[in-house]
Amino acid sequence: MNIVEQLRKIKGCLEFRCFDKNGLQTEYHKWDNLVTNDGYAAAAESLAGVAGAAISHIGMGTDDAEPTVGDTLLTNVFSVPVTEVSYPANGAVRFHFTVDFFDNVGMNIAEWGLLTSDGRLFSRITRAVIIKTNEMMLQGTWTINI
Repeated sequence: MNIVEQLRKIKGCLEFRCFDKNGLQTEYHKWDNLVTNDGYAAAAESLAGVAGAAISHIGMGTDDAEPTVGDTLLTNVFSVPVTEVSYPANGAVRFHFTVDFFDNVGMNIAEWGLLTSDGRLFSRITRAVIIKTNEMMLQGTWTINI
């Protein structure tokens, strides 16, 4: 199996919880993602040590169109930096993030994406809209399995 075929097996999953100001969990979401063509290119480049190919941010946007491998950006993007990287299993990398109470207030979040440090869309998910308010904090992880 060549590297392109191997990279096409990349899978990912976004998980996050919503918390209210009292610290109580109000929602839980878990969704599988679609890796984009730019994501496959970034994965290959990252094996070669290309710095810009590293995942650095979690993005949110407003477009609810079904993801395709040709997607290159999120609409009306708001992003937060990855706060921690962990390795939960052999061949897996997990990116941790937080969207705080006063981050992104008023956005109708319909899409999510993993973003590389050079701005490429690695992977994308669309699901039911979440209206971000100042009464909620989101904490989550995005795991990629190679």
